[in-house]
Amino acid sequence: MKIIDFLEKLLGTDRAGNGSRDSTIVIDIPPKLYYKELALYTASSYISNAISMAEIRVYKGGKKVKDADYYTLNVAPNKNETASLFWHKVINKMIRNEEGCLVVEVKDKLYVAESFGIKEERPILGNIYENVVLSDGLTLNRKQYRADEVFLFKLEDQQIKRLLDGMYDDYAKLMDTAARAFKDTNGRKYKFRVAGVKSGDEEFNEEFNNYISENIREYMESEYATYVEYDGEELIEDTSGKTQKTADDVVKLRKDIFEMFGQAFKIPSALMSGDITSIKDVCDVFLTFAVDPFADNVTQTLNKRAGLDNFLAGNYYKCYTGRIKHRDLFDSASDADKLLSTSTMCVDEIRDELDLDPLNTDWSKQFYLTKNYEKVEEATIPIEGGES
Repeated sequence: MKIIDFLEKLLGTDRAGNGSRDSTIVIDIPPKLYYKELALYTASSYISNAISMAEIRVYKGGKKVKDADYYTLNVAPNKNETASLFWHKVINKMIRNEEGCLVVEVKDKLYVAESFGIKEERPILGNIYENVVLSDGLTLNRKQYRADEVFLFKLEDQQIKRLLDGMYDDYAKLMDTAARAFKDTNGRKYKFRVAGVKSGDEEFNEEFNNYISENIREYMESEYATYVEYDGEELIEDTSGKTQKTADDVVKLRKDIFEMFGQAFKIPSALMSGDITSIKDVCDVFLTFAVDPFADNVTQTLNKRAGLDNFLAGNYYKCYTGRIKHRDLFDSASDADKLLSTSTMCVDEIRDELDLDPLNTDWSKQFYLTKNYEKVEEATIPIEGGES
């Protein structure tokens, strides 16, 4: 189901135009829904942005390679999408859909299913999926898929979205109350005083409903306006018992909503609110607890689809998140030196991690070890001639 169709059924719409897909659709969205959608969008976009920046590494025979699979997973999974857009769609569907995100392979290209159904649940043999619909409502000719023929990216706990929806119901009520209190105390209200003889006059009541009430409304809503009073009528601003309120209550509730969604997805509160003081620590927590679980899910799902034989033969995939954080070349110089001097990485590997082109020379592929390091056994051998 498309988002337009979903919103039409959920909220009700007015369609302007000739009824075609290009016509304008007017959707009346309750203001309280914006806060929820914005919080969910912020959380999901952080994670999907991070995953789209990760590298899906392909290994053949235990060695990292760049082949057709690498191109599909990191550059263009199909003719219409880039890998960045593809992984954004995967992560968002994982978060928003309880059934997860189903990806099908058609002529060696990968496509995210907009919707699908489970024809048969088979705990031992694997489920059978049907009614697979791609973007723009394209229904595939193939009627069903086995579990080992698709990629199903699914969160460990699909109740998270439902729990957030339930918890947000209470926040929505509080938000409505705070908004009403703000409007009631800061809005301008008037009393329309008329002579007693007019209040029971049917002609006056009809005139008031048709003309005068509309004039009063325009007078109060317009920036510059003039209201004409007649004999026996008086428009008085009601200032009794009014104590103006600020929007602090609404702002605090909005902050609580964002923190609630952040906690659900293990995203630091500082990142959700945008109030970041220690960017390194915040990013480390975010990558460890929010992003890496999704990266592991991508890794495991890809390898599950490839099968046991490929995995045992050293043919596997890995969603590598080591390059997501921004790395300044000069700030990384001392760390790069340490990696080189301990033979942890060679020059080309370090250059690759710093997003520099490998040199591909004999010496840049060699490993180096500083002379300051030696084996423990050698360090404990007594020096000859030391005894008198």
